[in-house]
Amino acid sequence: MAKPLHRHEDSFLTLAETAAERRFDMPYRKTFAFDGETLSAQHAALAARLHPTGMIDIGVEGWLLPADALKLYEMAYLCPGDILELGAYRGLSATVMNRACNEAGRHCTIISIDLDPVSVEASRAQLAAEPGGDRAMFFMDDGASATRNLAGIKRQFGFAFIDHSHRYEHVHDACLILHRVVAVGGFALFHDFNDPRNSREDVPDYGVYQGAMDGLRTDRWAFWGIYGCTGLFRRIGPC
Repeated sequence: MAKPLHRHEDSFLTLAETAAERRFDMPYRKTFAFDGETLSAQHAALAARLHPTGMIDIGVEGWLLPADALKLYEMAYLCPGDILELGAYRGLSATVMNRACNEAGRHCTIISIDLDPVSVEASRAQLAAEPGGDRAMFFMDDGASATRNLAGIKRQFGFAFIDHSHRYEHVHDACLILHRVVAVGGFALFHDFNDPRNSREDVPDYGVYQGAMDGLRTDRWAFWGIYGCTGLFRRIGPC
């Protein structure tokens, strides 16, 4: 019998509550049931070396808080099926997920989408240097467009990491179609979900929280927790 999962509804924040800086105070908490606080020494090591900004430092350019990285690693390690990433930047998150898949012995594919050709090439080069990095495939496209195309060929994923844009319309448009590519029971993790800039009227380029909350229908998605600056949702149906 499968062990029950842990849902952290108590971590939910309203948009008004995200206005206060709380990203560094939202701890990593495990979703899957496993012994110990982390899956392994490699998992725990993500939070051991930090940049002065408080972000993790594994030698790859990018921005992940310790709780973000620990949750990303857990999801990649334990979510069955392939992985979809919207937003590659320089390959930091793909590296974290690839290392988790390696340690778990998973034979899965990571499909990563980014609109910036420099980011696509940099991420390809980063993963090419990683053991098992050939599981990651990088494509240049808009996040919503790529998601729509993947839905059109009935591609399914067990986990999706959404970090392609901070703009409301970009996040919202991807969320409207996300249920067609994430399998029922799968998860989607949104980066910068509770960034304080989402609530500021003078920062119009930030609307991740609003885009996700407006775009994810409550009969298809359920909120599962906030960790660092990431918001986790689970696909509950219908199709």
